[in-house]
Amino acid sequence: MEMKIDPQRIRQLREARGWSQEHLAEVAGLSTRTVQRIEAEGKAAPESRMALAAALGVEPAGLGAAPAAASLAFPAERKAHGWRRHALVYLLACGGMVLGDVLAHGGITWSKWPLLGWGTGLLLHWLRWRAAPRITG
Repeated sequence: MEMKIDPQRIRQLREARGWSQEHLAEVAGLSTRTVQRIEAEGKAAPESRMALAAALGVEPAGLGAAPAAASLAFPAERKAHGWRRHALVYLLACGGMVLGDVLAHGGITWSKWPLLGWGTGLLLHWLRWRAAPRITG
């Protein structure tokens, strides 16, 4: 069973070490033709993937094929989405708690404590998101 592998990643790791395809094949215990095929087609047997990962000093999962570009979001974009969702849930839930508290007790009594605690967590989430490195085009 062949597995998808990122040929650019293999080539990048190999070239960063100044290795030829022949040298990588020798270190990994593979044929030169196998390394050439993997770099060209992006498919490898699990054993070849393990051998390449060991030779290049990376985890086998680090050689996997990259997901389609359309499904990728930059880490900062994913973090922004997570923070915005957190803020929306906070506003809806706390609004419901305050409304229930006011209707039941005629004012804000107990609901201030979840608002304060959760609000602190939301603030820390926002600060962490703001401190994340940005990827610019």
